[in-house]
Amino acid sequence: MQLFNLQMGNLGSSNYFLWFILILVGALPAFGETVVQVESNSSQETKGIIRVIKPGIFDYQSNEYLIRMRAWGVGFPGRDQPGFNEALSFTEAKLLNTSVSIKVKSTFDAQNLKVVDVLMGDDQISFSQEAITQGIGWHLEKESNRHGVFIISQIKAKRKNLGVWKHENTYKQQDLKPSIPAPMLRSMIGQNPFSASIQYWVTSFGKIHRPECTFYQRGRGELSRRPTGKDCRICGGVKNSK
Repeated sequence: MQLFNLQMGNLGSSNYFLWFILILVGALPAFGETVVQVESNSSQETKGIIRVIKPGIFDYQSNEYLIRMRAWGVGFPGRDQPGFNEALSFTEAKLLNTSVSIKVKSTFDAQNLKVVDVLMGDDQISFSQEAITQGIGWHLEKESNRHGVFIISQIKAKRKNLGVWKHENTYKQQDLKPSIPAPMLRSMIGQNPFSASIQYWVTSFGKIHRPECTFYQRGRGELSRRPTGKDCRICGGVKNSK
């Protein structure tokens, strides 16, 4: 230290400024690394579910992408149906600010949503099962391939008359049963499943809606008296024709 002071004393006053600059520049890399680390930690904190769009539909922020996802094996009421607000609040309460694990069940569905099983918290509780258990939503048996735990959960919810099952007349079509194709011979004996007096709404995704359905003539599609496609799970589509 004495040697350093002696050398500095022998330098002209103009060199003091040069030494100060050199010392400052030498310290800059350390400061730069700290800033990058903070930014990295900041972006890491935003990873996960950041936004709920509808009941069971949400935006997931990964390291590189923002992905819109849908909960697997469970359906929820539409905006104009009983139970919608409860389902939306349930989704927000369960998924926002919660540690989750994502299991992809289907890369994309008909609405271009990634279908996933969401496991919540340290106990890895299935969001879909919890929604079905509380009657917030109903079990989509075809999508889950009749997942046993979901079936049992729905039976219990219906027995207790929970959630959507309080409105049985609205959701009775959700009692999913094996669908048996109607033979063409029925048209010859007066049991044609297509009614000439009804114009069905067939969406661009092939969903068939009746005139009283919430989704009738919504979005892209066309009217048809003899539609082909998948019946709406809310109104029953062609399946509910007399």
